[in-house]
Amino acid sequence: MSKENEVEIYTRPGCIYCELARRLLHHEGQAYREYSISFEPERLQEMRQRTKGRTYPQVFINDESIGGFTELEALYSQSKFANVKRAQ
Repeated sequence: MSKENEVEIYTRPGCIYCELARRLLHHEGQAYREYSISFEPERLQEMRQRTKGRTYPQVFINDESIGGFTELEALYSQSKFANVKRAQ
């Protein structure tokens, strides 16, 4: 992956997998943009237009849906996420 990758996650409060995704990204030093459906309800329709996924979190890399926390964790464990832009 290019070092110019953009990571976005759609979350909701009380979602343990959302928290795990945030922790993983933070631990890896990965910058990301978070959209909380509860605080930004207009993002729900946006998310539904971008993916058929209806669980949380929904993770995107360069506008491509990769799925949720399980898929994000798998990318890291397989080192396929190694070149994603790191937060400074």
